[in-house]
Amino acid sequence: MKNKGMMFEIIKKEIRDVIRDKKTLVMMIVIPLLLYPLMFGFILTFQDSMMNADESNYNKIGFAFEPDSAMNTVIEELEIDKVRGTEDELKEKFKNDEIDGYITLKDREFTIYYTEQDNYGMATLQMANELINGYKQAIQSQMLTSEGLIPDEIFNVYTVKEEDVSETDSMTQYMIGMVPTFILMTTALTATFAAIDMTAGEKERGTLETLLTFPLKPGDIIGGKFLATTICTVISAVVGFVSMYGVLYYLSGTLESFKGMQLLSFGSICLVLLLFVIFAMLMSALAIVIASRAKSFKEAQNSTQPLAFITMIPMFLSMMGTKLDMTLSMIPFVNVNLLLSDIISNAVNMQYFTITIISNLVFIVVIMKAVIKLFKSDKILFS
Repeated sequence: MKNKGMMFEIIKKEIRDVIRDKKTLVMMIVIPLLLYPLMFGFILTFQDSMMNADESNYNKIGFAFEPDSAMNTVIEELEIDKVRGTEDELKEKFKNDEIDGYITLKDREFTIYYTEQDNYGMATLQMANELINGYKQAIQSQMLTSEGLIPDEIFNVYTVKEEDVSETDSMTQYMIGMVPTFILMTTALTATFAAIDMTAGEKERGTLETLLTFPLKPGDIIGGKFLATTICTVISAVVGFVSMYGVLYYLSGTLESFKGMQLLSFGSICLVLLLFVIFAMLMSALAIVIASRAKSFKEAQNSTQPLAFITMIPMFLSMMGTKLDMTLSMIPFVNVNLLLSDIISNAVNMQYFTITIISNLVFIVVIMKAVIKLFKSDKILFS
């Protein structure tokens, strides 16, 4: 009981030191609470404004030839702002942003000039393609009619009907896939900042030696530091998730191009919290074992930096459409990231969830044993 009381005092001491450290506090609270939600909000708002932009932003198209009556009809239907001129004149106007793009015609070949550097460049390209395809169909219809054929019977031999059965649109799914990466990356940074201060930082300040004069086993000391780091990391994860998910859910109800997010059920919230705790424990253990081997605070910072980048690897797997399976559920970092995406999408597989929890607990136990062994070595502590 006495040792447990002392361990509790160590936890309070370490958390108090973290709160006093402005850098760790910013990483733990300010960044997940403000930076990421604002960034996601800006991206989505910008994307929505682009998708619902007024046509006057991209419909001013130049023509280096004189459109015939059939093309002029399509131009009027698409409400294109036609600008005539030579190719050199249009090239100069395009360079000066007087037109959004221009089209040339040589040897029965149309060439569309546009730039992706313009925010509306792709919209201009799409409109120009619609114009040319509409014109081609008009000419083909005229040719068929001249031969006594009915164009509709030829062009519409088969009809195609498209029906999107997705519960969420592609942009929503993409953003949902991004959420775990940013949260876990922030969580990893919080764990490393706290762990560095509790290990390498105490070495440089000389307080670790004082702590060892107390009647505590190395396991009690590292246990207190581990739990304190875990608590700080969980707080960072929860703050980041609540703020980011809240912003995305709000935007899903206000933006036309971002919709379909559903509120998490109580059961899903519990699964998310449990997952955060497990991941925080894993990151805390890894950060402590790496930082403990460092000879200085600066060396510890350099040594733990890869941990934050490792959390980004699953994001690329998610972007490629990788789904959680039996094998991936046993791989650290990857399993948590993909599983968190599934939970947010209300598509969690409890078998994979159980395997993820167990596999991460095994890694945590192994790492913690290595940390305790390190703390028994005077060479590690005072190098």
